[in-house]
Amino acid sequence: MKFKNKRLNATLLLITLLFVLTGCKSKTDSFINEVNSQINVLGVNLNMPESEVHKIVGSSGERAMCVYGYEYEFMDKQINVGFNSNTEKTRRITTKNPETSIYGIKPGVSLEEAYSIIEQNGFKKSDDSKYIFYKENIILTLISMKGINADGITIEIKPE
Repeated sequence: MKFKNKRLNATLLLITLLFVLTGCKSKTDSFINEVNSQINVLGVNLNMPESEVHKIVGSSGERAMCVYGYEYEFMDKQINVGFNSNTEKTRRITTKNPETSIYGIKPGVSLEEAYSIIEQNGFKKSDDSKYIFYKENIILTLISMKGINADGITIEIKPE
């Protein structure tokens, strides 16, 4: 009888532990999945392993170190992908390719239209810049050379 109780207690403890651990991550993971559904950049998504990015982009790109890890510049595709050096997973995607989009914003669209789309998707403007927006742990940044069009878009997981 004691063996059954110990086994049952161990099973319940394991189930509870798994529930707690997945419960802590599920909101963040769920939001990242929501964000990924809005990224149309050659199939690249946030939290994607580096090897998978190279496979779907079809190019090795040029590697460089950056503040929060490292990045690959895929000049032929007009995209840049940043990786977390600890996890080797995508933490930032930048596109200047007009055949791609993030939240429906294509490079080249007017800033006015981009701002409207960003607002409709619940992002809040930064106090520091009219080009940076936040939602939960995600930062969306517009790149504009002349202040008229969104020449590029960056989506990233806020650094820890």
